Amino acid sequence: MATPNEREECIDLANYAFRLDFETLMPKAYDKNVDSSAMHKVAVNEKGRLCAQVAVFPEPLTVCDYTLRTGYLGTVSVHPRARGEGHMKVLMNMWLEELRNSYDMVVLYGQRQRYEYFGFTLGGVKFKYFVGEANVRHGLRHVNDTGISFSPLFEIEGAESFAHNMNTSRLAYIERNLQPLPLIFNTLHQNALGVLDKDKLIGYLIVNEAGDEISEFAMENADDIARTVKAYRGYSRAERITIYTPEYDISLNTALGSIADDYVIETSDMYHILDFANVLKAYLTLKFKTTGIVQGEFSAVMDGQPVTARVDAGGVTVERSAKPGAVVLNKQQAQELLLTQHSRYMAVPAPVGWFPLPVFWYKIDKF
Repeated sequence: MATPNEREECIDLANYAFRLDFETLMPKAYDKNVDSSAMHKVAVNEKGRLCAQVAVFPEPLTVCDYTLRTGYLGTVSVHPRARGEGHMKVLMNMWLEELRNSYDMVVLYGQRQRYEYFGFTLGGVKFKYFVGEANVRHGLRHVNDTGISFSPLFEIEGAESFAHNMNTSRLAYIERNLQPLPLIFNTLHQNALGVLDKDKLIGYLIVNEAGDEISEFAMENADDIARTVKAYRGYSRAERITIYTPEYDISLNTALGSIADDYVIETSDMYHILDFANVLKAYLTLKFKTTGIVQGEFSAVMDGQPVTARVDAGGVTVERSAKPGAVVLNKQQAQELLLTQHSRYMAVPAPVGWFPLPVFWYKIDKF
């Protein structure tokens, strides 16, 4: 593990490897007032210099009152002079072995084939809507957006508590500590805008630097979604706005689906499931409470873990046992079934519509 006196070396190595400024790219982990050295496993050469590192950012996840122990893996950096020496492989495997008995899932964003070697699967569900000038002019012509304005979120009194409460009111959310919230909201060069209705804070938007992409759309009242879309179109002056949403945000998808020029369904991230029963229980319950799910039963042995899930009128139950003759899946097969659209092509006796699970990560929760 890196030591506190290696903090700056960790940042310098990441900056050098990626040609980026990690202190501004990831202030929640690398701001000058944050010591994240303990999140890094490092390789040190014979001269005592860092030559490779892999970090895991702990992210407790709540899904329908179930707590999943998750972490986002990132800052995978190897010094150019040390490439090809196998450091990343050793550090990745060290992390995954350490987390095996204490985490439910590890998440990352990266090149698919590179991380498939370590048991990660590209999947999850992310909706991407495109809203243009004509969509607003015609689709929202009767919507009154008078009184809606926008201001930098954390210049508004009480914004931290408001944003924290908005996040924890969701059925699925990554824990965001109150004190470093402004740093979290600046992750990956995102900007936080407060949505005001006659000077009252009613929601917030997380937007990119160009202002034409909304990665998080959070409104206290669903009736204000259309008003905010119309007002933001005028505020941003963007010809076309891209808006990302999780599948399970019913209000937001209903509003955007009624006016958007088009939409696509994309993968969210890459996932490495360590406890299949816990992940199944949480996300099947989320589907049950939002988009709906057919009643039925599914039993399998997934990566050596026996699991039987049932859905009836009362909800979701998951047991850590498998029925006789249950399908046996290796890790890649199990994650492909649970996390991807390709589950429909697999010869596995699963109830229609159960998979993929609606796993989603907001942009500012990435690392």
